[in-house]
Amino acid sequence: MLRARLLTRFLTAALVVAPLLSGCAGDEPTIAVLVDDAGDASSRVVDVERLTDRVEATCDECRVRVYDAEGDAATQKSQARQAEAASADVVVVVPVDPDDLATLTGGDLPVVSLGELVPGSDRFVGLEGGAPTGRSGSDVEAARDVVLGKEQSMTYVPTGPMSDRAADLAVAYLADNPVEGGVDVDGVESWLYTDSEVTVDTLTSVLVAEGIMTLDDLCSGSTRKRCARLGLR
Repeated sequence: MLRARLLTRFLTAALVVAPLLSGCAGDEPTIAVLVDDAGDASSRVVDVERLTDRVEATCDECRVRVYDAEGDAATQKSQARQAEAASADVVVVVPVDPDDLATLTGGDLPVVSLGELVPGSDRFVGLEGGAPTGRSGSDVEAARDVVLGKEQSMTYVPTGPMSDRAADLAVAYLADNPVEGGVDVDGVESWLYTDSEVTVDTLTSVLVAEGIMTLDDLCSGSTRKRCARLGLR
């Protein structure tokens, strides 16, 4: 197993993995990230920028190569073959169609599924309640609808922590380090997170406090007066 030279970084207690310390043999170990549709705001299980930053913070020679299927399962299958041909060392995949990626998990390339479980994956990061339900718009747009009273609540998916976890699992493969704390899901070692319903009373204590958005994101333009009336500013 390729072993990457890794930097020591402080990891939060909720996301701590085995110490990522090893010697390096080989140049620029690569993590291929296959995303279902980077342009779809309702696809909320991965923050590619955060995942990339996490990898770079824990592995000084690792690189991340992103493939965007733009919602097309056939394109993602082709990109999976491209990643293998490009000698990726680990794949993190947010699947368009989990059952359509058997060829990806049929070889020796380690696969970390994110959001939905691709059969035959080595590890999985998902939600306790299953795959998140799709919705139109981003978290900010959904939260602003709650402020305006258009919706009573919104579903918050912990995309950031899930992206961090997927990055940590991929880097652990490169370092040949074990990772503890997983549970069994269909025979796959898995880390499950909980989504939650956020109302107008918990918008700031959850979404703003956790850095998902700022008060300016939430309370500007058409929501400014409503936020003031609700005491959110």
